Amino acid sequence: MEKIVILFALAVCGATAISFESTARISGGGNALVNQFPYAVSLQQINLLNEYTRGHACGGVLITYQHVLTAASCIQPRGSQGQIIPNQYRVFAGSISLTNDTNADLIRTPANFTVHPSYTGYPALANNLAIITLVSAFPAHAVTPISLPSATFDPADFTICNVVGWGAQNNSASASVNLRYASKYIYNQNLCTFQYSSLEGTPNILPSMLCATSYDILSAGCMGDIGNPLVCQGGLTGILSVHNSCASLPFPEVYTRVSNYTTWIRSVTGGASTFQPAVATLIIFALVQLITAKVIS
Repeated sequence: MEKIVILFALAVCGATAISFESTARISGGGNALVNQFPYAVSLQQINLLNEYTRGHACGGVLITYQHVLTAASCIQPRGSQGQIIPNQYRVFAGSISLTNDTNADLIRTPANFTVHPSYTGYPALANNLAIITLVSAFPAHAVTPISLPSATFDPADFTICNVVGWGAQNNSASASVNLRYASKYIYNQNLCTFQYSSLEGTPNILPSMLCATSYDILSAGCMGDIGNPLVCQGGLTGILSVHNSCASLPFPEVYTRVSNYTTWIRSVTGGASTFQPAVATLIIFALVQLITAKVIS
């Protein structure tokens, strides 16, 4: 109850507007374990690979071996005249450290970007989703895509989730090469809408968005964390769209609600399966054996 009172007080009094400008990345949270989040992706700018950021520009999540879901605002950055150029970027996945970048199995080149056709850009950020199609699929032994949610998936308030991406440990650190995550809980939609209505330069909270925050109000994302996946109950739930710019503020972060876009995503990926090829082969083999046995009997 005390937290809710503080949230209302800050909203009514007019807290500092949340920044969209480029800063570091996740503050707070902890380091991920090996294979804890095998679907996490770093979208990297190739000409900055030798910088301390290792070229990291945005987060993302593997939804098939050849497709990445991220924020449209990563593909059409604020102030740009159009989309970023695919061959100037690369996708890194399957590791908890950005320094593990000599393994060719962990790196893929984008073939093209598909921004949601109804993406509005800043400041509304409605339909803030994009799909990166890769030139070639990641090998099954290197990564594990996450399944898309059903169109009816709607986590209840206070559901515990994780947001994951590469980021600094605090707002004074320049960057971290380690994959990091922070626990969040689903925030009440009406209260989130009320809070953001008091801030200038921020989006209206739409039904196609959802809000999440941390219990300790210590972990926060920064611009490099845009596109990070929010995973609730083991399922993909949101893509980070608006964050607190590394500041420990009591304002919830805003995510694009993935379940609202499952049909669109599948139309772009061609309904590509997240099954590993080896698993699919075993299933087919088992079906053939079953049919053969029935015929013989």
